[in-house]
Amino acid sequence: MFGMLLLGLGAAVALAGLVTDGAQLASYAWRGPLFVSLSILSFSVTIRPLGLVVSAFASFIIAALGTPETRWKETIIVGICLTVGCSLLFPYALGLPLQLFPRFLTQ
Repeated sequence: MFGMLLLGLGAAVALAGLVTDGAQLASYAWRGPLFVSLSILSFSVTIRPLGLVVSAFASFIIAALGTPETRWKETIIVGICLTVGCSLLFPYALGLPLQLFPRFLTQ
């Protein structure tokens, strides 16, 4: 029921956008959505072989490439904090059986 309601609202918004005149888009910024999508894809591909620590940090850095305004010093600090938080939250606080480090380091 919720899906049908969401579909109907999306169709209504699309129809309203087609029949009303408005300002034209000058250009579409592809960089942000591209790097966020690549970040999600890289996380899904690397979580099993590389573990949570490496894949979460790499995913955060790839997503940070989505804007030219990235300040790398702050980005790396936030990425480390996010990775430490995820490493404590998922396996320990939530009890999820996630591998933290790459397989070749733990064997």
